[in-house]
Amino acid sequence: MFWFVLLLIIMGGAFYFYQRMRALEQQIRAEQAREKEQQQAQQQSAAVVNDAPAPSASPVNTEPVSSSADDLSVEPVVNAIQSQPGMLQADIYAKLPQLGKRQIQQLIRQLEEEGKVRRERSGSTYQLYLR
Repeated sequence: MFWFVLLLIIMGGAFYFYQRMRALEQQIRAEQAREKEQQQAQQQSAAVVNDAPAPSASPVNTEPVSSSADDLSVEPVVNAIQSQPGMLQADIYAKLPQLGKRQIQQLIRQLEEEGKVRRERSGSTYQLYLR
């Protein structure tokens, strides 16, 4: 009889933890879906800004319209790398607290793909250099 009760307690505990893990997984997936939707909305709004015609009534402004909202955020990252060549990517997070860690990572990858930044592996992070 003792073994049967013990088996029921173990099965009940396992079922409880299984349900908790499923709820946690659903919360994580919902958060990931929200982040993905936000990124898509930002990309769509950037595309709308890019597709908007330049105002023709103002002949004074002859500079091209910015290609996306992220271009404005690239400057602090470039300035940080320029001020200290070889700066660790992990140090940029502390130097630019107004930008999120994920946003900084995306900006650095974008700059690397454009050939403006070179990353060199340094332990668990990267050293960053302007090209």
